[in-house]
Amino acid sequence: SDKVSKIDYSKEHNLGGFIWHTTGSGKTMTSFKSADLISNSGDADKVIFLMDRIELGTQSLREYRGFANDDQDVQGTENTEVLINKLKSDNVQDTLIVTSIQKMSRIKEDGLQDDDIAKINKKRMVIIVDECHRAVSPRTKRELERFFGRSLWYGFTGTPRFAENPYPQMGDLPRTTED
Repeated sequence: SDKVSKIDYSKEHNLGGFIWHTTGSGKTMTSFKSADLISNSGDADKVIFLMDRIELGTQSLREYRGFANDDQDVQGTENTEVLINKLKSDNVQDTLIVTSIQKMSRIKEDGLQDDDIAKINKKRMVIIVDECHRAVSPRTKRELERFFGRSLWYGFTGTPRFAENPYPQMGDLPRTTED
């Protein structure tokens, strides 16, 4: 939250980071509290909690709503169209969004108009990735970063991959948590 408050969103490719916690240590609660602090601070227009599986999204949305105060609104996304509408929205209730990598990856393919793209790209976005070691490949992250130029990314993982224990390469790209 402190780092987000100091980010200059006019610069592209701001560096976020990753948070490494052991399994069962409270990553979901920590990610929610981070997202909550950021969304309430006014330092971001959208805080997106991104995961790699629909079941995990349903579970995370339920947990996030359980952690939230009565006056907080945590938005889910039933499909890509709903996600796009929440991303374009200026409604403060649409600040904290829980969605999947599949929906985020389809945004460009779902017939966005140029004015929609311009409106979304004006938003200051913080993207928090659950299970980042497997949820977003380096290639997908780079594509999404190009599309969401004013974004700051944070990954949460219980099983980070480093140079000494990388995932198998995907094409010419390395597969470490840092990537």
